[in-house]
Amino acid sequence: MTRTCCLLLILACWMGVVPAWALKECPACKKTFDDGVNFCPFDGKTLQAASETTHGLVEILVSPAEATVAIDGLPRGKGPRLQLDLPAGEHRLEASSGGFFPFRLSFSVVQGQPLKLSVELTPQAAVPAAEAASQAPAPAAEEALAERLDKAMAEVKPGTYLLGSERGNHDERPLRKVKTPGFWIDIHEVTCAQYQRFLDDIRKVGHAHCHPAEPPNKDHTPFHTYSWALRFSWLGGRPPAKMEDCPVVLVDWFDAYAYAAWAGKRLPTEDEWEMAAGGGGGLDYPWGNNFSAELCNVGDYPVRVGAYPGGASHWGVLDMAGNVAEWTSTAYEADARDGKPFKGRYGQPIIRGGSWDDESKGCRISARDVHRSPYYRSTTVGFRCVSDTAPVLTGNTPAVLPTPQPSSAPAKAP
Repeated sequence: MTRTCCLLLILACWMGVVPAWALKECPACKKTFDDGVNFCPFDGKTLQAASETTHGLVEILVSPAEATVAIDGLPRGKGPRLQLDLPAGEHRLEASSGGFFPFRLSFSVVQGQPLKLSVELTPQAAVPAAEAASQAPAPAAEEALAERLDKAMAEVKPGTYLLGSERGNHDERPLRKVKTPGFWIDIHEVTCAQYQRFLDDIRKVGHAHCHPAEPPNKDHTPFHTYSWALRFSWLGGRPPAKMEDCPVVLVDWFDAYAYAAWAGKRLPTEDEWEMAAGGGGGLDYPWGNNFSAELCNVGDYPVRVGAYPGGASHWGVLDMAGNVAEWTSTAYEADARDGKPFKGRYGQPIIRGGSWDDESKGCRISARDVHRSPYYRSTTVGFRCVSDTAPVLTGNTPAVLPTPQPSSAPAKAP
């Protein structure tokens, strides 16, 4: 190495600049790290030299031919046939064309293994008449339901609460004292009727409420191409029939964040979520320490919000165990005391609460071992919002819907 190169290298290191050939890259999440790191802290994959990142050839057959194809949020061309050289790992495909429903697909590229994908968009006119009727604009009754639920919030009082569990998993320990100035939380999970108003509005006003790290022009429609998820997908931009008062699912973290900002609220931190679920009283479940399937939805599918009033927390918050698990604004750390706000790029946001597909262990208040990519969509995950101020009432809309509440008081930390 010449003297000039040595001087440039010393200067670059002094300025905190790491040369490209000194970087390593995760083949799965594509994040880069300096040469001293061998394994990705987010998914455990063995890192590779950035200049040696493996690739694979992907052939995409597109119908109709005029459909535009984007990979990981970046336009890559139109049909009828595309050939792309993509880095190994997980990718997201989106295809769109006027008069057709959008097509989305997640796929994996493996080094040295050619991949062939068929993308066929469904014409909007092909939706059966009965299904199209179910996707018509929400009637006045559904609008009234959505507005009523928007204002249905419970207050968690200011104080210092004891969170965590000494009986749970390693990441639930130790017990910790957490202070809050108080906040208001949605009594119910956000429903399809509420989310429909959000979608209708952002189609007019754009993406002003979206997270800065969200991919450009992201589609917030709940949708998944997997066969088991199609019955929950919003064909034509409308929720499935008879699910208006069920919690919205197939929404990723960016969808939940955007809705909360649009509604003038925010996502709860995991500590706030736990306070609202158990009142800081060290309970295993919102209603006590004994699990009961009569007090929460652990069945075959999500049900209407508030269907299990006997499972209310001390604050009167419903469905904090079962029905759907819920996104929070906190990035996962093995020690909850190290938790930081999720910024949209690095780490994984925590999902709390268990779902209709969980058993008793996953529905415990302190369970915090579920954390996923912010792009994760599932039929078992939804969300609710919080606010730092009381909801503003209009007309005769109640701030808090009447719900049965256990008589035990929340335990504050001494």
